[in-house]
Amino acid sequence: MRKFIFIFIMAVLLNLAPTAHATILDVTVDADLNSIFPGYYESVPPPYYSLGPLDTGLFLNLSDQLDISAAGTWSNAPLSYNLIFGPNGNPNENIAPTYPGAGRPVAALMGRIGNNSYFFIGSNYSNQVSQSGVLYLGFNDTDYGNNWGNVTAHITHTSAVPEPASLLLFGIGCVPMWFLKKRKPSTRPCRM
Repeated sequence: MRKFIFIFIMAVLLNLAPTAHATILDVTVDADLNSIFPGYYESVPPPYYSLGPLDTGLFLNLSDQLDISAAGTWSNAPLSYNLIFGPNGNPNENIAPTYPGAGRPVAALMGRIGNNSYFFIGSNYSNQVSQSGVLYLGFNDTDYGNNWGNVTAHITHTSAVPEPASLLLFGIGCVPMWFLKKRKPSTRPCRM
């Protein structure tokens, strides 16, 4: 009986420790298609259309760890201007306060969780998630008619997943053992 109690307590303690679960994902964010300022831009033909930020399909929970590293080149100006930026964007120009991504560099890689505000990612981002929802990535700009290029973002999402279901199954499996323990043989003589 003592052995059973010891094994049960050890199993409970082992199951209470959270198990880390990591998801690794590489996505390509296009400066023209994935501007965080979506819509239709009518300019000199052809007209351009942004699909809005890229839906990574990755659902984040509160307190998950999110790490993103990005590399590539893109721009918010025609190629002839020779303005080429990486995921950190243009350090000399920030987005105006009335637009999404306000106060952050133009042509920077930005993120959004669910319908919350945009946050700066740049070439390296590492933080604990403060909101729950799907992760979106986009190009910080207000005039996507002349955007070009793309960056590849390497995403590592780590969530601490407790295993209460395992504990419950173990407990349910132990209940019959309690009732099926060895019975002591009766020392009373048989009556006939």
